[in-house]
Order: sequence, then structure tokens, then C-alpha cells
Amino acid sequence: MNKRINFAEVLNTSQNELDQLLEEGRSLSWKNFGRTLKVYYPSKKFPSISVTGASCALNCLHCNKHYLKNMHQINSSDDLVNFAIELEKNQGKGILLSGGYDEESIVPLEPYLEAISCIKSETNLKINIHPGLVSSKQAQALADAGVDVVSFDLITDDEIISKVIKNDKQGKDYIESFESLINAGLHVVPHICLGLHFGEEKGNLDALETALKYEIPLIVFLGLIPTKGTIMEKSKIINKDFLTRLLLYTRLRKPDLEQSLGCMRVRQIDYEQAAILAGVNRIAVPKKKSIEFAESKFGLLVEQIETCCSI
Repeated sequence: MNKRINFAEVLNTSQNELDQLLEEGRSLSWKNFGRTLKVYYPSKKFPSISVTGASCALNCLHCNKHYLKNMHQINSSDDLVNFAIELEKNQGKGILLSGGYDEESIVPLEPYLEAISCIKSETNLKINIHPGLVSSKQAQALADAGVDVVSFDLITDDEIISKVIKNDKQGKDYIESFESLINAGLHVVPHICLGLHFGEEKGNLDALETALKYEIPLIVFLGLIPTKGTIMEKSKIINKDFLTRLLLYTRLRKPDLEQSLGCMRVRQIDYEQAAILAGVNRIAVPKKKSIEFAESKFGLLVEQIETCCSI
């Protein structure tokens, strides 16, 4: 297989053909990255920080501010620097810097750029940011501040943006921000949430095809979590077979692109094992039985890392 393969070929294969392709996909993965499964446990050593507290100007149907409540809240640059210094004293590895969106779908990180620079000069912590949409100027400012990694939610389907994210943006706005971050020289890791449209496959392939046009080191696949208290709490989740075939297709298209199953997903063993069968390289917070499956089924070396899976 090579770059000429299209998703329809992978989607429509019989089970026997799929099993053969999965074996090829795993071989390509192991050839490029070794027979190792990296598993990530951020915990207290790599905390998630919100610079907006629990507030967000948007009311995305899948979140509705729910996940901001579980993040550590920072109110000023001084607070951020002090928190980071104390974190390193306690053997911390780094931070995910995020928060709620403003009306333009931007996480307001600009007031913290000087603090980010200070943290990078005074500590060994890694800084992963979740910035939302950015301009070229903002992207360059983040690069100048010394950000290590950018976790970027890549959404390209206009209807999903309109109905689920509920802002006045379009797919082209997300693509422009994605390009700006890459052009600024940042280490950009696209995150694609599978099933974001009420658990359906809509928009997922297009977002993936967009990501594959760029030279990226890693791609993270997430999955819709039907979250209690949101409009989507009774939505279905993405089909496991679709996940398997999408991961496989990604491997066949770009064998040297590292793949991760991120933490924002429904935690199910069958999904994790499907990803392992497809040759995934990283899994955030996997089930113990999934680790045992990787070790016993394929003899993989499991490496445990106390950061988020984008690092």
C-alpha cells in the first residue's frame, strides 16, 4: 500500500482483507517506531490549567463548560509562574495550558506570554497549549514565548462548527489557524474528535485528509463523550469498526506519522484494543487489560510516561 490508497478501499474491505491490512499497518508502525506502546498518565505531574476559570463564551453542545470545572484555575501571570515553579519542585513534568473560548473561539493566552517565557527560562517543564483559533501574529507570539507543543482541535466541517461548536466560524478559519501555527515553527499536534456530530462519522475523514496534507509529527484521535448535563448526553459514540479503519488508513497513507488515542474519549477496552490492532503508537490512560493485550498478543514493550500524549 502507498499514498494512493483511498479510504473507500479500506472501508469496504472484507474481514479477511482487513485482517491482512491490519497486519501490514502494524508492521509499518513497528518499522518506523519500534515495538513499543507508549501509555500516558498526566495526573498531578502534568496538570491541566484553565486561564478563564470555569467560564467560556461558547456553549458547545458536547461540552457546555463541563470540562473546565475539573481544571486547575489560574487568575494571573504571577499565579501561573508561581504554580509552575512549585510544580517542578514536586517533580512535575509540565502543564497543559488551556481555558474557555472568547466569542472568536480564541483561548485568551496573550496575557500569559511573558509568564510562559519565564517558565521556560526558569524551569524544565514542558508547556502544551490548547489555543483555539489564532492569527499569524498570535501564532508567532506563542512560538517566541517558547511553547513546546500546540494541541489544536482541527474541525473542517462547516455544519459541525455551526451546530455543535455554535460560533460564526467556518472550516477555513480552523485550517488557517492550523497553518499559521505550523508556519510559525511550532510543534503542532492536530486533535480530531471522532463522532463530534452526535456520534456520527460526518466530518471526520475530511479533517483527517486536511491534517495529512501537512508535515506533522503526531496526530491524536479523540472521541465524543456523551457527557451528562449536555445536549449530547444521549448521543451514540463512534463506531469501533470505523475507528479501526480510520487508524489503519492513516497508517497506510503516512507510515511515519505517529498516532495516539487521546484522553478525551469514552474509556472502553474494545476501542483501545482496536487501536492496538491498527498499530497505534500512544494511548492516554489505557485500561490495564489493554496493556496486557498489547504485551501478550504482540509482545510490545509498554512505556509509561507521566505527561499528556501530545508531548
